[in-house]
Amino acid sequence: MVLQRRSRTTAADRARTRGPFAAVITARRQELDLTQSDLAELAGVARGPVIALEAGRTVSLDVLLAVLEVLGLHLELARGAAPTGVSVNSDLARQYELAGVDHNADSTGQGKARD
Repeated sequence: MVLQRRSRTTAADRARTRGPFAAVITARRQELDLTQSDLAELAGVARGPVIALEAGRTVSLDVLLAVLEVLGLHLELARGAAPTGVSVNSDLARQYELAGVDHNADSTGQGKARD
């Protein structure tokens, strides 16, 4: 059995430094008690893209969709003016305690809240 080191960084702190999208992906993976390697294997991708996602970096759409499926999350498209960056809906923001963090932010944490 391999022991997994738990981060002492909160989801809100991760959201401020890496963006809310990366924070939710990391928090959901930890909630499911998966390592990055476990998630990569279940999604059928290499570990590098999982690390990139959790760091707020760009990955291919195929990789993103595979990882989201394993985590029980989905990508949603919306019509209208394009917000800057990526948005996390308010339910997920509450669940992962991202209060005070912009829910619609780029990887630097900049953006506006969205419901």
